[in-house]
Amino acid sequence: MGRSSSEVKEELSRVKASRRCCRLAELSALLHMDGTYAIRGQQGHVLVSESSTPGTARKIYTLAHDLFEVETSLVKVGRNTPCRGNVYQVEVPDQPGFKQMLYELGALDSSLAPEPGLPRRLVAKECCAASAMRGAFLGGGYVSEPYGPADMEISFSSREACLAFRELFERRGLEPGMRRRRNQWVLYLKRRDRISEFLAITGAHAAHLEWESHSIISSTKNQVNRLVNCDAANAKRLAEASLRQRELVSDLKEAGMLRKAPPELAALAEARLLYPQASLAELGRALEPPVSKAVVQARMRKLQKRGQT
Repeated sequence: MGRSSSEVKEELSRVKASRRCCRLAELSALLHMDGTYAIRGQQGHVLVSESSTPGTARKIYTLAHDLFEVETSLVKVGRNTPCRGNVYQVEVPDQPGFKQMLYELGALDSSLAPEPGLPRRLVAKECCAASAMRGAFLGGGYVSEPYGPADMEISFSSREACLAFRELFERRGLEPGMRRRRNQWVLYLKRRDRISEFLAITGAHAAHLEWESHSIISSTKNQVNRLVNCDAANAKRLAEASLRQRELVSDLKEAGMLRKAPPELAALAEARLLYPQASLAELGRALEPPVSKAVVQARMRKLQKRGQT
């Protein structure tokens, strides 16, 4: 069995970037995927993030505390929608430094207006870009199990956010596809090597090794199948050629034409009947004296010409 999406996310949720700039980029990506900036009556401004997996919610909570030391709540909420189950909400209420935190995270721009996509200033470094890609997958990603058809997707609520992350993928040579599906924009990878590379870049090393292992097994199976098919095709061609040659020799015998043939041609004809499954090279080694495959081919053509006269 391979790792499911939830298991890959659980592995990524335990990855801790060493640099503050990388943790900032990862939290920014998570909030752009799952976060909502809102006003709640008398409570004022609040930042709410809703995650379907506890590991992702725990990561948002931990990163917010590590980076800004803000008051934060984490609660589990049951859903009464058709998609039943629990979700995990992280809430950061308005407090001293709240708007500065949102600006540093790229949730608000310099004029304190909401940022629709991930700001480039947060992902200028390759290490920060990798952390942001990890956050995006944690927030809205799916990956198939490695032994099945290859498929990895990340869903975004806006085209701007999708384009920003497509740029990060392209910087690493991953070349994702992009499409609109219902009310979302989706980046996707279909090639096994690129999915494996994405997992390595984002820090899912166990999942990466599993994909690499399945890729090697799949490649080996394909190579074996090609060799088997090639051998089967060669055996079929050999059998068909041998049948035609034996029919030729039988016809020559019935017509009495082998008695008048040179000794080396008669010897080859007898060898063909004696060794029906032998290749031309093997027939050459069975003759006395032994001859090469090229000589056998030349003599066989002479026999064929006699059969045409």
